Amino acid sequence: MCKNVVGYYRTSSTTNVKGDSRTRQSLSVKTYSKKKGWDVVNEFYDVISGTTNILEREEFVKMLSFCENNSIDTILFDGTDRLSRDLVVSELSYEYLTKLGYTLINVRNSKTFTDTSSTGILVRQLLSTISSFEKNNLVSKCPSCWPKKCFSEGLFVVAILVDS
Repeated sequence: MCKNVVGYYRTSSTTNVKGDSRTRQSLSVKTYSKKKGWDVVNEFYDVISGTTNILEREEFVKMLSFCENNSIDTILFDGTDRLSRDLVVSELSYEYLTKLGYTLINVRNSKTFTDTSSTGILVRQLLSTISSFEKNNLVSKCPSCWPKKCFSEGLFVVAILVDS
C-alpha cells in the first residue's frame, strides 16, 4: 500500500519567490518519496521567515488542516531549516507536531527528526543551532537587512540622499 504524505516548503525572502527555492525543495521531496514508494498528495509553500511560529504561517496551518482531514501523518521537508531557522521555534514546533502524532522527515537526512535517542536529539538541536547561526550571519552581511536589524535592536538609522 502506498503511503500518502505532504511536502512543506518555505523561503524567507520575497526576492527568492521567483528563484528556484520552491522547485528545488519540491524536487528533493518528490525524489525522496518516490524512492520510498510514497505519494506526495499535496504541497504547501510559505514565504515567511524561518523564525516565525508555525501556527502563524498561513500555508502551514492549511497543511495541518489538510492532513487532519485526509488522515495524513507524515510531513516531508527539504531540510531542517525549512521547518525553522531558530532553535527555540524548531524545538517547540517539533514537540508540538510529534505530540499531535505527526512524523517529520528531513529528506536530506531522514533520521534528523525521527531519531529520539539522546544523540539524535543532540544532532537535531545542533542542526537547528547551525541554521540559526547561518541566518544571523547572512542578515549581518546583507546591507538591505541592516535598517530592519537596526530598528529591531532599537537603533535608528537616518539616510540622507544627495543628488549628484
